[in-house]
Amino acid sequence: MSHRNYLSLHRKRWALSQRELALLLGHASRSVVSRLELGQGRPSLPFAIRCEAVFGVGVAELFPDLYEENHDVVMRRAARLDLQLRGRADAGAARKRALLLEMIGRVPNPDIV
Repeated sequence: MSHRNYLSLHRKRWALSQRELALLLGHASRSVVSRLELGQGRPSLPFAIRCEAVFGVGVAELFPDLYEENHDVVMRRAARLDLQLRGRADAGAARKRALLLEMIGRVPNPDIV
């Protein structure tokens, strides 16, 4: 399965070779950069954070498919937790529901969730 990413775009914007980017990211060879640019495999969390550090661009922008998939998983779990908390009036439930509402507020189009 191919995974959309903008690693190549940002690498080329800064005139970096795959080998140079690999070096910055702590890899001995360019193969990991090449594979990810081709959408083969997923970046590890340390790799994604290092890319963010190199380019000053968030993981969501560099690896949108990875971000969207994980974001969607969390939002579906949040919806399930909200259902479990409904009807509870204790302070802990209220705080949790406040967080869930805040999470939904950060979603650009909450109707999709």
